[in-house]
Amino acid sequence: MRFSPTPWLIAGIAFGVLGFSRGLHTSFGVFNVALLDTFGWSRGATAGIFSVVLTVDALLSPVAGYLLDRYGTKKICIAGCAAMVAGLFLSSRVGALWQLYLCFGLVLAAGFTFTGMVPHIFLISEWFSSNRASAIGIVYAGSGVGIMLLAPLSEWLISNYGWSRTLEIYAAVVLIAMLPVVWFTYAHGPHGHQPRQQAHKVDDAKQWSAKLALQSLQFWLLFIARIGAAAGTTVIVTHQVAHVVDVGFSKLLSASIFGFAGITSSFGRVIFGFIADRLSKQAAYTINIAMTVVGVGALMILSDPSQLWLLYVYVIFFGIGFGSRAVIFSALTADIFSGKGFGSILGYSTVAVGVGGALGSYFGGVFHDWTGSYTLSFTLSTLLLALSDICIWLASVPQVADYDKRLWQRGN
Repeated sequence: MRFSPTPWLIAGIAFGVLGFSRGLHTSFGVFNVALLDTFGWSRGATAGIFSVVLTVDALLSPVAGYLLDRYGTKKICIAGCAAMVAGLFLSSRVGALWQLYLCFGLVLAAGFTFTGMVPHIFLISEWFSSNRASAIGIVYAGSGVGIMLLAPLSEWLISNYGWSRTLEIYAAVVLIAMLPVVWFTYAHGPHGHQPRQQAHKVDDAKQWSAKLALQSLQFWLLFIARIGAAAGTTVIVTHQVAHVVDVGFSKLLSASIFGFAGITSSFGRVIFGFIADRLSKQAAYTINIAMTVVGVGALMILSDPSQLWLLYVYVIFFGIGFGSRAVIFSALTADIFSGKGFGSILGYSTVAVGVGGALGSYFGGVFHDWTGSYTLSFTLSTLLLALSDICIWLASVPQVADYDKRLWQRGN
């Protein structure tokens, strides 16, 4: 019997695949503790592995986008699953730090990228033309659920079977469950350029290419908006626990409360996907930024352990906004640039997340060292988020769209 997927079935399957991939990606902190206990490596050297993972993801995202345009989501995600199996199994056998950098930081990182955000946004853009933001929000929510489930599961498995066997178990799960699911269910959707090319003989030259997009005002405004959003968010995410501990809260309470933000972020992705489809995506983005700034403001004025309610205001408002901006970004990018070059365009745009994240994390610490508090760092976060919102609205100005339309016409 031939499998006939529907758009929402594809979205549901993508929810699970992305959830497992991102959940495992973010569980490195759990394995980090076990590796330190086993080998006694320095914290900086071991934590550097995750920095390599993030760097590889930023560098490979444009490559993944280019390959998606040529081969489609199914083949790229199958390759990603194979890289995950190899990376997990080889990582379970390491005995030296350089081996872990190679197996986890490079091989497994490639698997994360090829089963991550870029391929799944590409997949959803092929299956949805209406309700696209809602579908992307649901798929993105899988990453929050995956993080929530796999972090404690990894800790339980490591406690009972050891970190090496746990990595082997995850490799088996990818090989036996995740890879066959991708193999038998992922397919080009009705709104993808390849099926249209075959069925309707659409001239590919009359669509956005990556070369044209890189000359587009809308692309660069969205790119700057993503840098601002990523930098403004990472300032907070990187330094939130340190700030709250400085205020006087215990480390355990701080970590536990911020863990709750992972749950609220999953709700936020679904909620803002729905809002973006019902209102304009620009309006949804402004609401998102406003909620995030309320959360940052609560964290800024938190000055005493008796103000626990401010911490909950922060977790709820910042948590709902955190991550759901990516839903709106992805839907906007798909609306403007969907076509034969969408994968490459999406890959290039994702580089902004790595650039912004690295800058935000670093300068948040530098400004604290300079001033002795996080007030300036959190103020910087607010300004960057506001800049991001301005760029989103500028990208929708008719004159900007008209310029890009003339660019597109000249290019075609």
